[in-house]
Amino acid sequence: MEIRKVTAVYFSPTHGTRAYAEGIAGALSAEYEAVDLTQRAVREREHAFGADELVIIGAPVYAGRLPAVEDLLARLHGEGTPAVLLVSYGNRAYDDALLELKDLCEAQGFRAVAASAWIAPHTFSAKIGAGRPDERDRRQIGEFAEAVRALLAAGVPEGAQLSVPGHRPYCPVKVMPFHPEADGRCIRCRRCVAACPVGAISPEAPEKTDAAKCIDCLACVHACPVHARDVYHPPLAQIGAGCEEHFLTPRKEPEWFLIGK
Repeated sequence: MEIRKVTAVYFSPTHGTRAYAEGIAGALSAEYEAVDLTQRAVREREHAFGADELVIIGAPVYAGRLPAVEDLLARLHGEGTPAVLLVSYGNRAYDDALLELKDLCEAQGFRAVAASAWIAPHTFSAKIGAGRPDERDRRQIGEFAEAVRALLAAGVPEGAQLSVPGHRPYCPVKVMPFHPEADGRCIRCRRCVAACPVGAISPEAPEKTDAAKCIDCLACVHACPVHARDVYHPPLAQIGAGCEEHFLTPRKEPEWFLIGK
């Protein structure tokens, strides 16, 4: 199979998934394109891909599922387009997220030919997954890309289906009982408004968060130049310490799956 174009498509509020999606795309083509679904304006546009293209589609894992973003992939359209799927997670588990991504992509006209799961920094801890992707991960990105390249060169087996871990029905979506907000240090620069991928922060009241919309990705916390935004009830440090107790070690390594293998 000859591929005319490679595109990395990802939802990546804190850039962990982006690093892997663009890393894989770059290993497959020096001239890949990128579609950042983290931006609401990009998600609202239609994106069509032909049968002679390859699309790398990635998303982070939140409590074993994909982010609860309405119509996350609804405007991606494939025509039997081969797709390489990936999820990134904070050294705990990816549970049903990779299977959920596969189901969503196939419903949009893509043919999943490979899939993978990678470790990225944990949303609630600066220690879990710190520095990843690291050099070992980057070597494995190259190895995975070579395996995908060889698969496509040999031809995807007729009628074969990609098998990935996970269960249907998927595990329930976990709604966090806390959300980031700003304290008195807020300078109303509204960088948090621009960073929020789901419109949970109003320009008129940037110190607040719409709990009904917030997905607790903490993109706003990372974007705040004066460190005014944080999770305060309970404190993020307390939440992170609890995660570190269970998920800091042992180091998990990437997993990948190829169609017909």
